[in-house]
Amino acid sequence: MTQPGLAPAHDTPTVALHTLGCRLNQFETEAIREQFVLRGFHVVPFSAPADVYVVNTCTVTNQADASARQALRRAVRTMRAAGRRPASIVVATGCYAQTNPGQLQEIEGVDLVLGNVEKGDLVDHVLTMRAGDPTTSRVTRRAEMAQFDERLDVSAFENRTRATLKIQDGCDQFCSFCIIPWARGRHRSLPPDAVMRQVQTLVDRDYAEIVLTGVHLGEYGNDLPTPVTLNDVVRQILERTALPRLRLSSIWPTAVDGELIDLFGHHAPRLCRYTHLAVQHGDDHLLEAMRRTYTAGQAEEVVERLVDAVPDICIGADVMVGFPGETDASFQRMYDWLDRQPYAYFHVFSYSRRDHTRAARMPDQVPPSTARERSLLLRTLSDRKSAEYNSRFRGRKLTVLVEEESDGPPGSHGEQGTHGGSGPNGSRGELVHPHGEQGPHTRRMTGRTDHGLRCWFEGRAEQVNTYVEVEVDATDVRGATGRLSVPDARDAGAGDTVPGIGDAADRVPVGRRHP
Repeated sequence: MTQPGLAPAHDTPTVALHTLGCRLNQFETEAIREQFVLRGFHVVPFSAPADVYVVNTCTVTNQADASARQALRRAVRTMRAAGRRPASIVVATGCYAQTNPGQLQEIEGVDLVLGNVEKGDLVDHVLTMRAGDPTTSRVTRRAEMAQFDERLDVSAFENRTRATLKIQDGCDQFCSFCIIPWARGRHRSLPPDAVMRQVQTLVDRDYAEIVLTGVHLGEYGNDLPTPVTLNDVVRQILERTALPRLRLSSIWPTAVDGELIDLFGHHAPRLCRYTHLAVQHGDDHLLEAMRRTYTAGQAEEVVERLVDAVPDICIGADVMVGFPGETDASFQRMYDWLDRQPYAYFHVFSYSRRDHTRAARMPDQVPPSTARERSLLLRTLSDRKSAEYNSRFRGRKLTVLVEEESDGPPGSHGEQGTHGGSGPNGSRGELVHPHGEQGPHTRRMTGRTDHGLRCWFEGRAEQVNTYVEVEVDATDVRGATGRLSVPDARDAGAGDTVPGIGDAADRVPVGRRHP
């Protein structure tokens, strides 16, 4: 995460930021970055010497904890190698800092540990420390995390095309395996008028896609003085703004009701034909032990209804292996259950024993080696599902939001492709570009369809953050390669358009730019 432009002046303070974990952490790091910039800091790469290092930690698994400690020690080493100690400051924040601040305080060289609520005034804490005044680590307790923190507002993202908007935080579900209710606090929602203000700000800055995110997104709004639903805010965004694309991040199967399905049907592709379901398992006994509020049959019915109502919808799922009590038979039931459904990919993760959770005290803990074997089986199944889903687009013309220049096409440079890096194990296929080398004025570009399908094609750098139409020639587990269906589109002017965005503004300027 760096700041574009010239190198900072000699007396300009610098900050380096590193994010681990979910979209919420990514959003909050962007907000912290923006606050540092507003206070006169220049953002540099995390590997560079800096006056301040901030690590936004995750604690969803033991591996996430280890990665956070590793990142903090790396920051300390970089700082010392550059001779910045003791002037530089190393800050740990995020979910690991929230749940186990003492462990991070014990890391030599870490100066400040701040919980999730303290992210809103993290820059103030840093400035206080830089001024030589004493400051202490601070973590707000879960019981006090009752109001949505609107201090973490983002008006510009490093990604020029896609913005993330956090509209919900916290969770009161207390699934038996999950530490997040302790890390993120009580369920709370951003009021709809604030959501609309932030959406309009991002639209005015020419973001072509917004991803709504939260810890428990489907519960959005039921805590507000005048309760609203996720469906309500989705409808408002689609009907009251000219946003070209709106995408939903992970939701529970229980959040997908007839009203949301109707919204997909009426507003696709503006409402992206994509949904990621936090399914977790396909065995009812284990779902009950996890404290999930649905059965495997109910989750399967949601998938069937989505596929029937929304052609070509991409449906992914979070799937856990190795939960206490998972036998060979219950795993096989889940495998067969997933195999027969039209999922496009899975995010597979192994159960991780976390303190303060009910599952940590359960009998019949599954050996890690068994969990790894089961994980590999599901990742292989996911690769097959991804390849099958992607293959339907061969020979078709798709509207693609151009994101960036690419080192690809995939196959020669090992790029990882579609649907959040699915196949989830990052396997490499043999996808090659059917039209050979680039032309003299073109670049290999990459972008995504509303389904989340990553496409590679020859285009121009100035097409970033515009919509183009790509004719798909080949697909594999990671995505598609193709060509611009109208070659002259690469030379289109600001008044030219491409089809397929729907009823936002009917047609979106190809050359649209934010000054």
